[in-house]
Amino acid sequence: MAMTTTEPAPELLLTPPPGFVGLPLRADEQDNATTIDALTAKLTPHANEHAPELPRYVTWFAQLLAEENIRLYGRFAVDVAALDEPALADLAVAIVSLNTTSEDQLAALRSERDVAVARLRQQYLARQPHADARVIRLAMGPAMVAVTAGEYRLPPDLARNGRAAVLPRITAEFQIPTPDGAHVVLMTVSTANETACQAVLTAAMRVANSIRVTRPKQDAASATPSA
Repeated sequence: MAMTTTEPAPELLLTPPPGFVGLPLRADEQDNATTIDALTAKLTPHANEHAPELPRYVTWFAQLLAEENIRLYGRFAVDVAALDEPALADLAVAIVSLNTTSEDQLAALRSERDVAVARLRQQYLARQPHADARVIRLAMGPAMVAVTAGEYRLPPDLARNGRAAVLPRITAEFQIPTPDGAHVVLMTVSTANETACQAVLTAAMRVANSIRVTRPKQDAASATPSA
C-alpha cells in the first residue's frame, strides 16, 4: 500500500501577478500572524460595519487554507480591451506530498519527472475527460496544465438581485512536480469572465513559470554550521 512520503515540504517562492491581493501562508505561525495582520489592515478601510469582526474572519479563513495545504490565496485583475472594467480572477497555490512506497520509487520520481507529469495528465483526464490537458515545460521543469470550463451556481441570498444565478467558470490547473520528487505544486487560476479568459490564462502562465522551491527553514538551519 502506498504511503505518503515523510520528506518535509519545501518553501514556495513565486512572482504574483500585478495588483494581486491575497494571503500567503507558511509553516511558521509567527510569519502567518504578521501576514494576517497586514491583510486585515489593508481590508479594514473597506469593511465598514464589519471592521471589528474582520481579524477573526481573516484568521478563520487562514486556518481553513492551511488545513488544505494552501500556501497562497487571493485575487487579481486583468485589463482587456473589449471590457469597460478589469476582469477579476482567483489564484490559489498549494503543495502536497506524493504517495511513495520506497526510496527507490522516490529516486525514480526525481530522475524521471517527465514520466511523472505524463501520469498526472492521465489521472486528471480520467477525472475530467473534457479538459484540455497538456504537458508543458516551466522554469522548474515539466508540468501539466489543464483548462476546464464549467458553471458556478450562485444562491439567491448571495446574488445582488436576490435571484439565483448561473455563472461561467473557466479554470486552469497546474500540477508541477518538485525537484525532490516528493511533492507536487498545485496552482489554480479561475475567472467568471469568458471574454477575459485568454488574458487570465496568460497571467497564470507567467505566475506558474516563476514558481520555484527552496529548502524548509529548519532544514537549512540544521545544515548550516554554527559559528
